[in-house]
Amino acid sequence: MVEHQEIATYSDEQIDRYLSFISFPTSKYGKFSAKTATSEEALEYLTTLQKQQLSTIPFENLDLHYSTHRTISIDKDDMYEKIVTANRGRGGYCMQVNLFFATVMKSLGFELIATGGRVHIDGGPGEWSHQVNLVQINETIYLVDVGFANPGSLNPLPLRDGLITNWGATDSQCRLIYQASKMSFAPGLWIYQHRETESHDWLTVYSFGLTPFYPNDFQAMSFAVSNRKTSFFTHKVVVTKFILDPEVNHITGCYTLFERTIKKRLGDKTEVLVELKNEKERIVALEKYFGIKLTEKEQNAIKGTMTDLK
Repeated sequence: MVEHQEIATYSDEQIDRYLSFISFPTSKYGKFSAKTATSEEALEYLTTLQKQQLSTIPFENLDLHYSTHRTISIDKDDMYEKIVTANRGRGGYCMQVNLFFATVMKSLGFELIATGGRVHIDGGPGEWSHQVNLVQINETIYLVDVGFANPGSLNPLPLRDGLITNWGATDSQCRLIYQASKMSFAPGLWIYQHRETESHDWLTVYSFGLTPFYPNDFQAMSFAVSNRKTSFFTHKVVVTKFILDPEVNHITGCYTLFERTIKKRLGDKTEVLVELKNEKERIVALEKYFGIKLTEKEQNAIKGTMTDLK
C-alpha cells in the first residue's frame, strides 16, 4: 500500500487564535466541528470562514522580493507563524494560503482533498501552477479557493455544471463548467469562469480535476513557480486584498498592487488609485491599503534588485 503525506492539522488553541485573528463570529456559531454539524450548518460556517479569510489575509508574493532568502515555504507552522503569530498583515500566494486554509478546514473536521489547477493564459491551459481545495459536505463537493486573488471565487462553489453564482455582493458572476475528456478512459475537467456583468463574455480562469495532490506535490509546484524565470511572480510584486462591506456582510471588491500601480475594484468597476514613484511610497502603500507591515530588514532586502522601485 502506497502511503502519502496527508494534510496536517492545527491544535485547538491555534484554531481559536486564528478565528480571533480573522474576526470570525464565534459567538454566533459556538464550538464547531463539521463532523457533527448538519449540512446546512457546515456550509454556512465554511462560507463565513472563507469570506473572513479572504478579507483579512492577502494574496501576495512579497517573500520573493522583500527577503534575503527569496524562497517560499508552504510548511504549516511557517505559514501560521507568518500569518497569525507575527500579526503583520502577511499572507502568501496560492500554494501557501490554500494549503494553510486546507489545514484549518481539516482541523475543523471538514472532509477535503487538495488538487492542482492549470491557469488559463492566452486562451489555453498552462502548467500545474495553482492549488485549489475540494470539500465534501454530505453528497456535494465544493470548490474552496482562497488563493487566486481577483477574479477568484469568494465562496464555496458546488461542482454543478453551469450553475451561475454572484461574485460576492456585486453584479459580477462566476460558474463552473464540466468538460468531458475526449478519451473514454480519462477523467474530465472542471473549469472555473468569471464575467464582469451579464453583458460580458465569460473568461476562463483555471481548470482542475479530482485527483488528490499532496503537500510534496505542491512543494515541487511551488519551487517551479517561485524560481522559474518565466514565472511573473519572480519579477513582479503582486498583492491583493478583498474588501468586506459590513453593511451587506459580503465582499464587494478588492485592492490590488501590481508593481507600482494600486487599483481598487468595486463590483464591475475598477479605478487606479495611485502610481507609486519609489520604494518609500510602496512601503507606505502596503500598510495603508493592505495592512502589511514590513520590517526594516525586509524593506532593505529589495534594494538593488530588479523589482526595486525607483
